[in-house]
Amino acid sequence: MIEPGSRTRGAGGPESGFTLLELMISLSLLGVMLAMAYSVFTTALMAVPRGEDMAARSTRFRAATSILSKQVRSAVNYPAHAENEDVFPYFWGDPASFSFITASPQHRGGEGLGWVTYWTDGRSISMGERLIFSADSVSGDAPDPTSQTVLLDGLSSARFEYLRLDGDESEWRDAWDAFEEQGLPAAVRVTLGGVNEGKTYWVQEIPLMPVAYGLGAYDPEIAVQQQGGAGNDGGDGGDDGDGGDEP
Repeated sequence: MIEPGSRTRGAGGPESGFTLLELMISLSLLGVMLAMAYSVFTTALMAVPRGEDMAARSTRFRAATSILSKQVRSAVNYPAHAENEDVFPYFWGDPASFSFITASPQHRGGEGLGWVTYWTDGRSISMGERLIFSADSVSGDAPDPTSQTVLLDGLSSARFEYLRLDGDESEWRDAWDAFEEQGLPAAVRVTLGGVNEGKTYWVQEIPLMPVAYGLGAYDPEIAVQQQGGAGNDGGDGGDDGDGGDEP
């Protein structure tokens, strides 16, 4: 007969329940599980802003390279005047910068012509632009500081090169002077290091497709022919004058 208030026992066994050792083991396992859950949670929280930063950087990179490629492809064979009044198609470049005239300016919704300069300090790429309206405006310094902006930063390196075509031969050059070459380069190669958190390189060879844009269309061969034609016209005029003196 079981008396009131007494506890049951197993047949010859101890009282049922948890021992102190079992309780400590359970609490230890619970602590480990909570620590793992906290680690996963904090990692997820840290990944969100990192992912947002990477997405924003990727978007900015695509926008910057798209602007650069579009403006280079829309380069204009635009006449500039040297100090001795010689005319040459405007384009100048070296490993750290290049400048040209484009038919795709960022000002005024992409209308008109823009004098564009891109340059790098090895860690970033910047651009400057100003609108031009005549060949006489391609003089003095390149775009003023109010029209300058940083396109990309956080790079490990940046470099520009220029393609020269001579018949079937081609050569990438570190610099380009259109006054000496009397023409534009066939393409511009842009090499950027430190892309995607410093893990990859971005190399793009952008072909120039010169735009014939009103007064901005300049062809050195045509200019030479026109100058030669003007000299011939003058000579013909002299012959006509002599012929007029004959009775």
